[in-house]
Amino acid sequence: MVLTSLKQCTRIFQRGSCSKMMFNSFHTCGTQYFHESGILHAMPMKRKVKLDPRIILEKEQKKRRKIESELKKLEKTEGTRKPIDEFDSQRKLKHQLSERVRRNPELPREEVLQRIQLEKDWCQHSSNQYRLLCQRINQATKFSAEALIELRKESEELYVQAIQEDPSLISYSKTGPTSTPAIKNYIFPDGEYNDVTRAW
Repeated sequence: MVLTSLKQCTRIFQRGSCSKMMFNSFHTCGTQYFHESGILHAMPMKRKVKLDPRIILEKEQKKRRKIESELKKLEKTEGTRKPIDEFDSQRKLKHQLSERVRRNPELPREEVLQRIQLEKDWCQHSSNQYRLLCQRINQATKFSAEALIELRKESEELYVQAIQEDPSLISYSKTGPTSTPAIKNYIFPDGEYNDVTRAW
């Protein structure tokens, strides 16, 4: 079967006038689909080191002993807790909790409505103020841009001078070191701080 198909192909290509046409239309897919696959390099296999079963057992036993010792330590320290001296005064205050609670008085309906109206008025006033400020800034930028265009038409030198930043507008000066050295025998105004917390 293969030989007969090859013979037919050779007959097609041996024809004179239509050999080029048949050669071009022999494959249905384009030439870009024919490509070689990349070379794949394999990693060398890691050499397996044969370990003595005694060594493996000893390692496992060490891990178990370590975990068991940590569990015993946790069981011992489970009941004891770190004492906190600050909580002693809170116990006394728990009995006086009902006396120390300050409840806000209930306002009448008219007062509540008045406060809601005041909040609305303030929101409206602040939004109007913000809009006016934005309009003024937009007008100022628009007028300054138009003035710069007209100035550039008159003279380029004055336009360049007008664009430059004025250092006198943002004046900042600083003198002295960032941090002063410690003064010997300095008396603190608030007194010294002594850490008296217990170490457990």
